[in-house]
Amino acid sequence: MKLLIIGFDGATFDLIRPWAEQGHLPNLSRLMAGGVHSDLISTLPPVTSPAWPTFMTGCNPGKHGVFDFIQPHGEHFTLVNSTRIQQPTIWQRLSHLDYHVGVMNVPVTYPPQPVNGFQISCLLTPKGAEASYPAGLIARYEAELGPYRIVPNVQYKPGNEAEFRDDLYDLIHTRGKWALHLIENEPWDAFMVHFLAMDVMKHALWRFMDHTHPRHEASPYEHAIRDGYALVDEYIGRLMAKLPPDTGVIVMSDHGFGPLLNMVNLNVFFMQKGLLKLKRDPWTQLKAFAFRYGLTPSAAYQWIARLGLQNLVARVSKNTRNNIVGKFLSFENVDWKRTIAYSMGHVGQVYLNLADREPHGIVKPENYEKRLHEVMDALQELHDENGRSILTRIIPGSSAYHGPYAHKGPDLHLVLDDYNMIACPLFATEGKVMTHQIRGDSGCHRSEGIFIASGPGIKQGVTLSAHNIMDLAPTIMHLLGAPVPREMDGRVLDDIFVQPTPVTYSDNSDEERETAVTTFNDTESAQVEERLRSLGYL
Repeated sequence: MKLLIIGFDGATFDLIRPWAEQGHLPNLSRLMAGGVHSDLISTLPPVTSPAWPTFMTGCNPGKHGVFDFIQPHGEHFTLVNSTRIQQPTIWQRLSHLDYHVGVMNVPVTYPPQPVNGFQISCLLTPKGAEASYPAGLIARYEAELGPYRIVPNVQYKPGNEAEFRDDLYDLIHTRGKWALHLIENEPWDAFMVHFLAMDVMKHALWRFMDHTHPRHEASPYEHAIRDGYALVDEYIGRLMAKLPPDTGVIVMSDHGFGPLLNMVNLNVFFMQKGLLKLKRDPWTQLKAFAFRYGLTPSAAYQWIARLGLQNLVARVSKNTRNNIVGKFLSFENVDWKRTIAYSMGHVGQVYLNLADREPHGIVKPENYEKRLHEVMDALQELHDENGRSILTRIIPGSSAYHGPYAHKGPDLHLVLDDYNMIACPLFATEGKVMTHQIRGDSGCHRSEGIFIASGPGIKQGVTLSAHNIMDLAPTIMHLLGAPVPREMDGRVLDDIFVQPTPVTYSDNSDEERETAVTTFNDTESAQVEERLRSLGYL
């Protein structure tokens, strides 16, 4: 049996079901009618960077070690990449068993790792870097197919909707065209292609589509997202037409999507509650005063956007940008010797300033639970301007993760207004707790992604209860007739099969390893950081 896997980043049944019923998504409709489908619960947080490694390894982030696009170190952070994944991926496991794999653009696959087949890397790929394994794969086909694209070229700002939309449609066309060619010209047992574009578009254009959004306005781009879904659906159909008999198909997403209403500057809140302290020197106090009255990254960005320069920021050196950022109040001004907690991460990740983990940690292990509950109690006072609580859930990291790297993850995960609100990724965008997203985004992630499966031995026309994204790796191994590593946290989804077959397990202890971590150099780091900023992750 062969298997085609479509990674549809950020896809949600909230959009797919009505559009399929209206006839806009005939191929996804056909797959659902001829197979099974269910919600797919994402990671905590429901973010691209931990979700895809969880999908690829079948392990929770506490085992594979990736919790976000960044790993905080007090006032600093490092960017993650594929070498941070501390469990073998299904591509590596299948390669070890002599299966041929083809993998296109799945996030957190840069630098591309050796496989039995090919791999093209992801949005973390710096400009000019080798983006494929084997090296030169892209160059081999570019003369026939034209230049390859991994990421968007246009950053959204109000007024450039047409250019933004057309760039993302072109990204889909490029990805689809190459997938159609590679699926015919490279050997494979498992072939996966990832479509990023609609995740990016939904962040920016959700309000035009959603008539219930507080910032909805009539727009000629009301159907841009729907038409982008239809374009992905078209390529799914064209790929399916090229499949040999007895090939299974899986369509899945890393998380879902919904409206974004507001941003929360958690570090401003922690300052108000005395949990995060600033240095006492005059320069810091002057910056704090200016921050409260409008000298903020949000104000600076609005001026940059008005001048149309937001796409040029990546050309500024990292040192220059850091010098500019240093003019604002930032983590550099935090007095870590008096700070209990801080937030870093755009969904609501909270870290205690823990001794032996943070560079200037003061919370001793014996006081951890006391301080954790102190922060949790303070967070109960998070309210909007109308006094309404915006804290839907607080999940301790110990409940979200287990494994040798669990201590590196956030100590608390916040669900803010059922994910209708997210947090400022870094220090803060403004001097108040509640604000709008700095670029004016109107969509953000939800926990419920999608899972669709169709093919030999799979039930037809069945809607199942929700599954977990960790379950897909063991299920894929089992579908292909490979043993399932016991190290995986997920389970084989027996309920998708007409007649479930016994699962064969393997220990595979020889494959479990700690990868030598490769870091970005300063130039690469600046490029990737700016790309993540343009996508709203920093």
